[in-house]
Formats: sequence, structure tokens, C-alpha cells
Amino acid sequence: MKDKMGMYKIWAPDNVLWTQWTKPVLFTSLLCNNDDNYELKTPNSNHMQMVDYNAVIIVDLPGKESVDEGLALAQCGYRPVPLYNGVYCNSKFSMIVDVQGIAKALQEGTDILSSLNIKADAPPVFLLDSNRMTGQGKQPGKYDNRWCVFPQDMPSASFLLKSGIQKIIVRSTRIQEDLAHILLRYQNQGINIFLCDNDENPKEIKVSKPSLFMSIFYRFKVTLGLSRNATGGFGAVIPEPQIGWSNRRYYMYG
Repeated sequence: MKDKMGMYKIWAPDNVLWTQWTKPVLFTSLLCNNDDNYELKTPNSNHMQMVDYNAVIIVDLPGKESVDEGLALAQCGYRPVPLYNGVYCNSKFSMIVDVQGIAKALQEGTDILSSLNIKADAPPVFLLDSNRMTGQGKQPGKYDNRWCVFPQDMPSASFLLKSGIQKIIVRSTRIQEDLAHILLRYQNQGINIFLCDNDENPKEIKVSKPSLFMSIFYRFKVTLGLSRNATGGFGAVIPEPQIGWSNRRYYMYG
């Protein structure tokens, strides 16, 4: 198994501006052993062949596709920043959100990433799993590792503007609600938002106002239905319901 800290440092090198937003969750969780038959596929990013230093890209694709896209953009000169916050579990069958593919792609992608000469001031590509809230939570015996992205998980609009960022390109088929809370903040501060779906033609969009936007109750409502982990990410085994004493007595005596 590759060294976890070594892998993390490749994805989050020192003295790089965007490293502070890299989530360490999947690097501190148990990762997969090396798989000689595992092939990492990096798609051609026809929508972005040259680095645009005025743009931030957010890749919100399912599972390892987001890592693949991030590595393809890294080959164009962007800095991939993993934002995955769902904890990896030993059994893929017990995880509500299967992050095994992402963990393996991050692990195997270190070889590709370490071979690239990405500039220290390269603009970031924030990586999200579009399946992060897929599946029903609180199922007894399941490992609830659903998660969402909050405004605090990404740079503020003022920080981006000071860094010369003028537009956000979202690589996805749609804008999920948690991401809309972030994008609308950017939009309200004058940053243009573009959506790049399967046809790979970024189109400028207007982000609609999501529920509880700018409300102090938003984070509380969302986290109330999720399972927090001691590592800082999201993930915990949902306990089986306990039979009360009165019910046990009923089963014993009828």
C-alpha cells in the first residue's frame, strides 16, 4: 500500500494556494491495496485545452469520473483539489455512497499527478462526487457516509476575486442544491457561472436561489440528517434498533 501521507502531499503540496481546501478524509481512511489490473482513464477535456487563469473549474461528476476529469485538467495545467468528504469503509456493500472507486483513483492518480509540472499559481479544479447524497440514510447496519459541500468548504467570493478569478465553470449535468448555495454567493458578487454538460460547451447560467439561502438554519438542517465521523468527514455505522425491556418480556411470555 502506498504511503497515505505521501499520497496526500502529492494532491496537496506545500506552498500552493489552493491546498488549504483539500479534504484529507479519503487519505486518512483505509485505502485500497495496489491493483495491478486497475486502469485509470483520463478523458480528453475538449472544453478546456488551455489554462484560463481567470477561471475556477468545479468538477461534479459521479464517482471516479470526477478524479479522471481532474487529472485530465491537471495535464492541461490546472491544480486538482479533492473536496471529497465521505469516509471510506472496508466493505463497499455497507457504504451508502460507494467511494471505493474514488479512493482507488486518488491512489493510482498520484503517479500521474507527481509526473506533471503544475505551476504553483495554477488555477484550481475542485473535485466533487455527484453521488454524495445518493441513497437513503439512517438504514440500520449500513455505513452512512453521505455528505454535502458547504460554503465554508470552498474559497469565498472575495478571496476568488482578489486572486483574479472572474468565472466559475461547473463540469456537470446539473447544479445540485448544496453547490447552488456556494455558486449563488459567487454570482451575487459578480462572478460569472458557466455550466459544462456532456456536450462540453460551457454555457453561462443564472443560479436559482436554493432553499434556506443565507439562513443560519441551513447547515443545521442538512447536518441533522447526516452522520459525522471522528476524522472530520461524514460516515458512521447506523446501529440496529434495540428492543425495549417491555417488548422483550412480551416475546418471552406472549
